[in-house]
Amino acid sequence: MTQPHHRPDPPERMCPSTPAANATVFLGMITPAGRVAYVTPQLPAEVALATVAGSPEPVESRYRLAGPCVTSSCGFWTGDHCGLGARVAESYREVTGSTEAELPRCAIRRSCRWYAEQGAAACVACSHVVTDAR
Repeated sequence: MTQPHHRPDPPERMCPSTPAANATVFLGMITPAGRVAYVTPQLPAEVALATVAGSPEPVESRYRLAGPCVTSSCGFWTGDHCGLGARVAESYREVTGSTEAELPRCAIRRSCRWYAEQGAAACVACSHVVTDAR
């Protein structure tokens, strides 16, 4: 009798635009131009969260954070994919007419839900996303 072949489970999918309450990874800082300046290698979210404790501004207005994708617990979940990642990628394609671009140095790309589902267009457009923490 042969043993069944077990494939390793895919890595836990990460949301590249999660609220601070669910964050596990500090992705980068929001620049004055409203773009993300990514931090590599990956840093724990606590690094960013500790620097803004007690600030009246939402941490998400200054930092981009990532955390485990919560699928059906998220308002952007469509039932089988992330609707926000799809919208971000589609907007990028509409504005640029292309999906070809140099990808930013991102610490979560291998496990990122947007990249896994939408590819390079979502990855490139991601640097323009600022999480709405209201």
